[in-house]
Amino acid sequence: MIVKKVKRTSPNRPKAWQIGNLVDYIRFPHDRKPQEKVEHAGGKNFLTSTHVGQKVEMIALARESVHSKMPVQHWIFSWQEGEQPTREQVDEIVDIFLAGMELEGHQTIYALHHNTDNYHLHIAVNRMNAETGKVIQPHRGFDIEEAHKILARIEHKQGWHSEKNARYVMLENGEIAQRRSLVRDIKPRAGAQDRECATGEKSAQRIAQERGHAIMQNAASWEEMHARLAEVGLRFERKGSGAVIWVGEIAVKASSVDRSFSLKKLIGRWGPFIAGTYPAQKSHTPEPVSAVVTKEWHDYQQHCAEIQQEKEDKKWAEAALRQRQREQRQSALSRLARYGVSVLNIARHCLKVQQKRERLLLRRSRQINKWRKLRFEAWLRAQGLNRQAAMWRHRSALEENRHTPAPIPTAAPEPKGLAALEAFQRYADAVDADCYRVTCIRMEQDGGKKAFVLDKKGGITRGFTPEEVARHLPEMLRLQQRGENIYYTPLSENKHHILVDDMSAESLIRLQKDGYRPAVILESSPGNFQCLLTIPKLGSRFDKDVGNRLTERLNRKYGDKNICGCIHPHRAPGFENRKPKHRRDDGTYPEVRLLFTERRQCGKALLLSRRIEGEYVEAEKQSQTTRVRHSYPQSRDPGDAVSAYWAHLEDIRRHLAIEDYSRVDAMIALRLRANGHSHDAVMGAIFHCAPEIREKPTGRNWKRYAERTAGYAFGMAGDIALQKNERYRAAWLKVEGKTREREAMRHR
Repeated sequence: MIVKKVKRTSPNRPKAWQIGNLVDYIRFPHDRKPQEKVEHAGGKNFLTSTHVGQKVEMIALARESVHSKMPVQHWIFSWQEGEQPTREQVDEIVDIFLAGMELEGHQTIYALHHNTDNYHLHIAVNRMNAETGKVIQPHRGFDIEEAHKILARIEHKQGWHSEKNARYVMLENGEIAQRRSLVRDIKPRAGAQDRECATGEKSAQRIAQERGHAIMQNAASWEEMHARLAEVGLRFERKGSGAVIWVGEIAVKASSVDRSFSLKKLIGRWGPFIAGTYPAQKSHTPEPVSAVVTKEWHDYQQHCAEIQQEKEDKKWAEAALRQRQREQRQSALSRLARYGVSVLNIARHCLKVQQKRERLLLRRSRQINKWRKLRFEAWLRAQGLNRQAAMWRHRSALEENRHTPAPIPTAAPEPKGLAALEAFQRYADAVDADCYRVTCIRMEQDGGKKAFVLDKKGGITRGFTPEEVARHLPEMLRLQQRGENIYYTPLSENKHHILVDDMSAESLIRLQKDGYRPAVILESSPGNFQCLLTIPKLGSRFDKDVGNRLTERLNRKYGDKNICGCIHPHRAPGFENRKPKHRRDDGTYPEVRLLFTERRQCGKALLLSRRIEGEYVEAEKQSQTTRVRHSYPQSRDPGDAVSAYWAHLEDIRRHLAIEDYSRVDAMIALRLRANGHSHDAVMGAIFHCAPEIREKPTGRNWKRYAERTAGYAFGMAGDIALQKNERYRAAWLKVEGKTREREAMRHR
């Protein structure tokens, strides 16, 4: 999260105009920014509850402050992309902010805005105290510093991810402390970093920092420093009035590793300089600056070595040619000297032209193509490795704390970012989908779920390309750390990716013995497995139904009997399964393991899909001869939710052509809520009526389905949908035979 205090943009305007303009923007941002929406709004410490009334109150109180040109402050709290606060959390943040700023009881207007990028909270607080008539100066003008402390409290209490360069952090004992790294973050100088970015090779300065910083920092004497540096292949020597550290045959100034390592300061620590005894220095072996694309970097190094060898060969060939031409000139001119100066001049001219042509031909024959001298990233793109080039560009996000010097461990653990990236690469190569939807689901202790789609923009999800998934991996790791479960959903235009979920080891073996060949096998939790089968679509208009029916049959036989859709999320390999029941005693969670990957199509599943397609074709032929109309059961009470469900269904079928039954149920649930039906009544109507409108029975858990549908209608998404469709409420009441007046009288 970040927090900032917004400066006044129109200080010459009247006080009433500035406050009114600010408050109107907070409550109605779409008037100026159409893409920005209000998710939640509120006000505190006002006598009125309407927007106009609260605005007038704030302006009237602010006008009483004679000595303050603008007593109203504007603050913004912003979340990172992918983080979404609830209404309760927003209200809690406002309370924490007012308490921390010592502005409790002051007039406050706030609203949670959402645009295409992230959520952000606007707070307008009046510093004018209504009781004392004085303008409060929070923390004697150091309010920005206090705001960062408040931000640390909010992040700790609500579990939001803090920024990398956050000023404060909240300790376990509840104290606020400045964020200080345990180890200083030391980077090579600009020239060395530029060379690293160009070649992908660690600079000698970085190697000296990584290997020698901790040694020189913790050593107690010259002898100890020399001995420990020799163990890691470094050498410390005095040079002139300073000192250098040798990395192979390259010298690095000791003060460039750390300013505290200058010869003068080390003498101040350990006394007069004592030279060390080092073994014969070995040649320096190049090291990659990042482990993201190690294999490609080694190929690049080999290519660079070949180019260097070509340059050396060209240099020696040119030297040999010059020597041969020199001998040729001496021999020819000595033989022609007796013929006089004129002949010698002619000979000199002819030899000059001839030898110039020879040198030109040699250069052309050994010319090195310019494209072969590209930087590492450009070379990757020239080789068609765009995914690896993108990973190289975003290497710092995939590898945290790359520049932090630390002692060299005997066996360095693999960073989580790299493990997740490697798992996704193997997974994507086997699945071979066009794109991947990334879903984040938080599992609550009471069994509830909160989900959002990471790639969803403006209410539309198209999925991420493999390159985009790789770029978003750091964000996905942060969300996992916050408690989110990460899911992938492969999407392809011409292929089905059939998920068989919740399999035991026995059912997995039985599936493979029956002839099915999965492309991917996952262990989602200890003893529980998932697999993906890839088959091509048949190119008919029944493709979606065929995929759903195939998924349903395979899961009923081998896996989860409640799954009936071919487009279904599954757990992302390389991430943790954060279900509360899987929490270990030490607080950790099991990792989703990638057991098997192979890019292949399942022939038996393809045969079964063709058989299912034939069933649909036959069923269509029969339905054309004997078409059966829907008959909806009627309830005894014409005013209950069940009767209202059938009435709204007829109205929707009369005006709209919607084949998605889930969407129809959501529309009806929203209408029922708008007409005054309770949450339980709507859930009961969905539970009893939704199975009746399906032409074919399914193995769906209708109780869970009814809870989710009613939850949508009575949740935040339902609130937004009702605001958009306010003009249709009278028509919805009419469908049930009600009017606004009759409904109001009934509720009295």
